[in-house]
Amino acid sequence: MSAVVTLTAAEVRPLRRRVLRPHQAEAELVYPGDDAPGTLHAGIRDGGALVGIATISREPMPGCEAPDAWRVRGMATAPEARGRGHGAALLEACLTHAAAQGGRRAWCNARTPAAGFYARHGFAVRGEEFVLPGIGPHLLMWRELGAPRPSAG
Repeated sequence: MSAVVTLTAAEVRPLRRRVLRPHQAEAELVYPGDDAPGTLHAGIRDGGALVGIATISREPMPGCEAPDAWRVRGMATAPEARGRGHGAALLEACLTHAAAQGGRRAWCNARTPAAGFYARHGFAVRGEEFVLPGIGPHLLMWRELGAPRPSAG
């Protein structure tokens, strides 16, 4: 598997559009915090092509205004590159980055079909499923940073 690399916000947006938000305008692919200090845009390339991305930035978790929370968002793997561990590598890079910046909690609005992926990486569901208009059903999921990752199986 290829190594995780650091990207710019502009570099992740084409894959964001292709995988996550194909019907949105260019301006809607710009997330709050994309250019904030400390934000990490991580990616994986295969043969030069960008096949996986993830972003993590400081953002309080809804219902928990602790300043040491980080939000994972924009995780996407190109369909032709799935099942190779890219998502796990990207998530781990994001969590390691946040912990190194003093983060104590990571959270995300996980698409409901991706909830199992996040659960395998130690994330727990908080609250009920909700729908983001034009995108679909989601679950708020979170994890303490520094917590041991559950073993596979």
